[in-house]
Amino acid sequence: MSIASRAASAHEQLRRHSTHPLIPDSKAANIAKAAARLAALLGIDPAYVQPNRSWNSLELPLAPLTLHASDPDDEQQVYTFSYRDPLYDDEPFFLLGPCPICDAMVPLAEVRSLADLGTFLSQGPAPLLDNGMLPGSYPDEFDRDPAHSSNCPFREGES
Repeated sequence: MSIASRAASAHEQLRRHSTHPLIPDSKAANIAKAAARLAALLGIDPAYVQPNRSWNSLELPLAPLTLHASDPDDEQQVYTFSYRDPLYDDEPFFLLGPCPICDAMVPLAEVRSLADLGTFLSQGPAPLLDNGMLPGSYPDEFDRDPAHSSNCPFREGES
């Protein structure tokens, strides 16, 4: 798909979702913009990126926005990303995956480019060290994420 086609598709995605009748225009536009940004980063059509939350919610997001990106070549392969706040367009996406200790879905990799995702996919999550220190390849958000189970040593910065 050409750059012009992807740009037109991203524009159409923003146009369609920024006028949802049950969501304030600015919130819907910000969510759609984050989804379109992730699609552009991954080089896929925005139709393959869907937010986790219901578009019918009027509440402000209290947690990061979760986006699911389906692989156009294998729609069974879905990558899950979190995005801190769709209001801002300069923050990284975080690839979510199971914590090596508690299996909770937490940020395993910071993704600012397709190459960042490629690095993670080729190397996988680094093994955790026996000394309890987190390897440098994990993002800071890994041990700040409240999704860790209550007995996980990485819950809310308790590492």
